[in-house]
Amino acid sequence: MAIQPLFDSSHFDPGRVVLPDIELVRGLGKATDVVIGIAGSNGRSTLVGATSELESKVGKAGTLLGLLLDQGASHAADEVTELNLPGLRVLAVGMGGDLDLHPEDLRRAAGVGVRRVLSIVNGSGRRIVVSLDADAETQVQAVSEGALLGSTGFRKLTGEPAESPVASIGIIGSSRTAQRGLAAGRITAHAVCVARDWTNLPANLLGPNDLVEQTRGYLKDAKIDIEALDERALEKAGYGGILAVGGGSARPPRLLRLDYRPRAAKRHLVLVGKGITYDSGGYNLKTAESLTTMKYDMAGAADVITATKAIADLGLSVHVTAYAPLAESMISGSAYRPGDVLAIFDGSTVENIDSDCEGRIVLADALARANADQPDMLVDIATLTGACMVALGTQVAGLMASDDATADRLLDAAEAAGEEFWQLPITEHARKQLPSEVADLRSKANRYGGALFAGAFLQHFVNDQTSWAHLDIAGPAWNRDAAHDYVPAQATGTGIRTLVALAASMTD
Repeated sequence: MAIQPLFDSSHFDPGRVVLPDIELVRGLGKATDVVIGIAGSNGRSTLVGATSELESKVGKAGTLLGLLLDQGASHAADEVTELNLPGLRVLAVGMGGDLDLHPEDLRRAAGVGVRRVLSIVNGSGRRIVVSLDADAETQVQAVSEGALLGSTGFRKLTGEPAESPVASIGIIGSSRTAQRGLAAGRITAHAVCVARDWTNLPANLLGPNDLVEQTRGYLKDAKIDIEALDERALEKAGYGGILAVGGGSARPPRLLRLDYRPRAAKRHLVLVGKGITYDSGGYNLKTAESLTTMKYDMAGAADVITATKAIADLGLSVHVTAYAPLAESMISGSAYRPGDVLAIFDGSTVENIDSDCEGRIVLADALARANADQPDMLVDIATLTGACMVALGTQVAGLMASDDATADRLLDAAEAAGEEFWQLPITEHARKQLPSEVADLRSKANRYGGALFAGAFLQHFVNDQTSWAHLDIAGPAWNRDAAHDYVPAQATGTGIRTLVALAASMTD
């Protein structure tokens, strides 16, 4: 069926993100599939989550572990062994050689198991039970996140109605803290899935104003204030960077501001997310290969919008303000040129060396504006540089910060969330490359240490006294390979769980 005109951006409602029903259960019930773990220590394998009820299903055929080992089961991470029992499929997921399991081990195992079930059969009508000996709040949250995120992936744009990928998921656990973990996991997983869908949406269906309107619908029931500046308001207020980057497009730029302010909040977290809804590179045109995926250059904006909603839904007592500078970087007679000098919100002037450095230009305006909020912590997140991907690969994000204490706080949040970040320095050499002969700053130096220069450039627009961190998610925000564990192909939603964990740490 051909895509109907109704598939414009107004049709795409992030509220349509349908996650399977998920609940805590005490036993297998009417399960069609059960996911357990297998870990190893000192050369011996141990089952994780093999309840007495499950063992009884084996009957006189032996032991569950014995049957799985006969099938070639291994505790190698993410390896899956299937065992068919009467009316029940058992999937044993390898969890590595360490019996001291962390929440990320549980998250991955749940995602691997659920994804495998869906790869074997049509998930419609399946009742999956995940049994991984998880009962503490953080454990159940990890399992529920892994199971839900592993059950969803890229949503094809089609006129056919979407079906729920799986009937329902049960997690064996019963404590009061387990209920809190389940609720938190559901909220966070939903936020990640909304961000994935926005990021996957083609640029012809999601321009700057479209994302603003999508956000209004997404937040309609949340206690979050929304403000959106159009091109006239941007010009009046002096946002020269956002206007320059968006000037070449027929769809003008926007600056979206969200504010969640619970009464009990004592600390203020400000988030800034890069929102380039399509990045052609401008007159420094990208390669044909790169152009096909440049719809994902607004992943940072999707992250801060959905993270703010998750923080509000969780009822965290922290004041959160989020900025999403939104622009489409195109080529036309009104596009900004290499050599142009741009005036940023704080009055700084920037010589545009390369129009494909548009992300740092729009972030500069938003960061300069964020100073007026006097945050306790300011974090920007962006698919910013290919240089960071060269340094860290495609599955690890870069982190730069105003000081080590701020970096440690972000790294702790990332560890709690199960996301990989690596701290990079902002060197004096990078800072010395900032001055321009024709303006206050230049937007680019040479090709060496490009991620560090970008960090130094952004820090220029942050008040010296502010605790600030920059997250470069250019690599892990888009999965160029096959789906794995709870990570789908294409948009991944990287960074949201870390931002939520960071906000939670600020409620102490």
